[in-house]
Amino acid sequence: MINSIVLVDDNTTTNYIHETYLKRVNCAANILSFTKGKSALEHLSNLKMFPELIFVDINMPTMDVWEFMDVYEEIDMSLKINTRVIILTTSIAPSDKEKMEQYKQIDAMMYKPLNESAIRQIMTEYFNLTL
Repeated sequence: MINSIVLVDDNTTTNYIHETYLKRVNCAANILSFTKGKSALEHLSNLKMFPELIFVDINMPTMDVWEFMDVYEEIDMSLKINTRVIILTTSIAPSDKEKMEQYKQIDAMMYKPLNESAIRQIMTEYFNLTL
């Protein structure tokens, strides 16, 4: 089990679905959801210990994932050395995949909604956990 996961998606239903699956898999002690990228970044900037995993929706009205990542990448690297960032989307456009390559701190882009199988795969691949 990892300590903490942060969800950033403007759709509260999507956050609820993802929280439900994450809890079913029992992969994190703490799960925090945000509907605004700015709120998530404010929360992160006040932490001494970063979450191990951050899921960010690619398209949000007030701050999309690219704007989120521009601010996120300015945060002290030593705080987030063990943090994985995964972008969630409903359709992977070739332009999004190309743009993702510009951000070194994005680990993957996945289709949403997540399900238990995808969560287990993430836990195995990035955290060497079998759940």
